[in-house]
Amino acid sequence: MATGVFFHEEFVGKEWPVIGDRYERFPTILAELARSVPGIRLIEPEPAPEELLARVHTPDYLARVKRAWYYEGARLTVGAFVRACEMVWSGELDNAVVFLVAAGHHAHRDYAWGGTYLSLIGPALVRLRELGLKRLVYIDTDAHHADGAREVLMGDRDVLHICFCHQDVVEDDGTKICIDVGWSSTDDAYMAKVREVLPTIRAFRPQMILHFLGHDTHRDDYGSLGLTEGFFIRLVEELKALADEVCSGKYVIAHGGGANKQVAELIWPKIIRLLAGEP
Repeated sequence: MATGVFFHEEFVGKEWPVIGDRYERFPTILAELARSVPGIRLIEPEPAPEELLARVHTPDYLARVKRAWYYEGARLTVGAFVRACEMVWSGELDNAVVFLVAAGHHAHRDYAWGGTYLSLIGPALVRLRELGLKRLVYIDTDAHHADGAREVLMGDRDVLHICFCHQDVVEDDGTKICIDVGWSSTDDAYMAKVREVLPTIRAFRPQMILHFLGHDTHRDDYGSLGLTEGFFIRLVEELKALADEVCSGKYVIAHGGGANKQVAELIWPKIIRLLAGEP
């Protein structure tokens, strides 16, 4: 079992848009995990090539975002996610966790908002298709609708995009789904919504599962739905088991929204241990 953990020390010590300096203690936390848990590989990412970004974003938008102070952090994030997907797809890793700043699911082709200024899924999908992947599931359990990711993926019916947000929508011939989890929930109620969609994922027969996991849904974070720390471990356990069943365990998690450092420090070591095969 090999679990990749993608993290760059440039992510520490800056007040990133929306999430702040949530990784303040992560260099120590991750180093201790790598020492104590067999199979965990800490991997320092390189920035995504600008020519890859240009295959997703418009020239005018890239010219604008390049002037922002957070652009290089966003490039490192996209580079980490793309590399994690490549390594899991090739079998070099069984699964992976990607920590991120300034990139994610609110990045459209020509604009962005909400602290995520470059697309994650767009560049990753370009590379995976070059490597032979066809069918992909992309799950979003952040507190907010994945509007940018949805725009980038719309029309590609070999990608099943499931967004747990605040509306019930089915579009693009059933391959783009939103599930309303309400504005307040419980661990059990949210998990019931997840389990309802598992048959749809199985029927789609993906070759890989990608997961944008935000803990902004935690009861003490800015997008609170009332969830506890234990929910996130249960969620990953369920989706890891699904990935083991349907796509040989090929599962990549990106750290989505959430600014509460204490929550991040509680849940991510447990998630990484779970992926690495520790009970």
